[in-house]
Amino acid sequence: MNEKNNENETKEDGAKMDKRVTGILKKIGGNHPGGKSSKRGMYTAAVSALVVAIVIVFNLIVGGLPAGTLEYDITGHNVYTVTEQSVNYLKTLDKDVSIVVLAQDSAIDKRVSKFINNYARLSSHITLKIIDPVLDPTALTTYNAKENNIVVSCAATNKTKILDLAGIEGYQAGLILYDAQAYQSGQLQAVALDAEGQLTSAVSYVTSTETNKMYLLSGHGEASLGTNATSLISKANIETTSLNLLTDGNVPSDCELIVCFNPTQDLANDELTTLEAYLKTGGNVLLILDNTQLKNFNALLTTYGLQMQNGYIGDNDRFYKALNAQYGIYCIYPVLSTSDDITASITTDALLRGARGMLQVMPERRGSVVTPFMTTSENGLLADSQNNGTQGQYIIGATAVETFTDQKDTESRLTVITAVDLLSDDIAANVGPTDLNIFMNAVDKNYTQVQSLVVPEKTLNVTPIQTTHPGFWSAIFIGVIPVGVLACGFIYWVRRRNR
Repeated sequence: MNEKNNENETKEDGAKMDKRVTGILKKIGGNHPGGKSSKRGMYTAAVSALVVAIVIVFNLIVGGLPAGTLEYDITGHNVYTVTEQSVNYLKTLDKDVSIVVLAQDSAIDKRVSKFINNYARLSSHITLKIIDPVLDPTALTTYNAKENNIVVSCAATNKTKILDLAGIEGYQAGLILYDAQAYQSGQLQAVALDAEGQLTSAVSYVTSTETNKMYLLSGHGEASLGTNATSLISKANIETTSLNLLTDGNVPSDCELIVCFNPTQDLANDELTTLEAYLKTGGNVLLILDNTQLKNFNALLTTYGLQMQNGYIGDNDRFYKALNAQYGIYCIYPVLSTSDDITASITTDALLRGARGMLQVMPERRGSVVTPFMTTSENGLLADSQNNGTQGQYIIGATAVETFTDQKDTESRLTVITAVDLLSDDIAANVGPTDLNIFMNAVDKNYTQVQSLVVPEKTLNVTPIQTTHPGFWSAIFIGVIPVGVLACGFIYWVRRRNR
């Protein structure tokens, strides 16, 4: 009897305990097996696992993308972006090109490294290899180059071009250019990235089976073209050779262009005859003149419809007011034709000091068509040696083209520029490349067989942003905004805590 009573009491105690436990579980959320909270927890765990799996798979996919695919160039001058000119050229590349960088990782500027990788990805015909010559000393002998050189080669043409990894602005070419003055003081201050210009030039050179040639006229006290102009000619893969018409006797048969820069002495009669004969058979001549007293040079111009005027050119409407104290109205920004093929692509002003002027006259060669591409405004001024001024519009640059009807697709091209300042190195260093771009366009239009690719360097100089009220904006960004964010966060935390 007692046993039964004890058993019943035990069952009753167990039932009471189950009720107590169930009540407690309900109070704390009911996490007993089969409860709603238990199902909710399982669902949350499953969703969390799924999200983690998606993130892992997404990371694997992104990690498998080519390097740089998700990178965007936010630099002010598109330093890492290859221009459309090079992109379109590389699309037409049909020969395999090898680019080998012979340098230690520490010697390669990160900007150069990133750009080279971006460049090489644009064509399946380009292979890029970086070799540390310290780890592989035989590499320099294998590629016949020096440390910190870049070797661009094409097996199909057996041509090679060696570039320097770094150079000095205005003195030595390189993929990255350093300031000359800072370099002399023992510092390296990068001012420009010329990686695209150098690489595109090299690829064009090694894949081409032909080369453009330029003959520089000599024997008349001509000036040198200058460092920057010479560098651009080299970048355009144009071979230059000196030409003396008196000692050489005639114009070589492979001559595509004769350039004469700032002669101080006149042509001999025989030389004038030779140049006229060269032009009559489809030759190209580029004259950049300053001396107005050279009779035979002037005779050549008159033959094709141009006449130099005595004096210097100013412009009442288009002179640099900031330089008025130094040059008056004789430092001008000329009118550049938007329809001529030499200046149509130029979007910034040129700067010319002490230019000469020309007028258009009836050409002796009746087939000659004169097209000015650089002039003064209608309020231009020609000042003679007595400071007597003659107002009018004067030509500073023009082309005279003669097409030969009896020879299909043959024409001669005489380009005349009466501003030697166009090639001034100090203008390019202090103002910009516009003047040199006009010169290179004038050169390039004489070549039709081989495409010249001259991509300008990209500046690395940062233009600081000036604020009108720095104290006010400093208080906003340093004080008001941070305090406001903290206050909002505190209020949100308090409201959550009191729920």
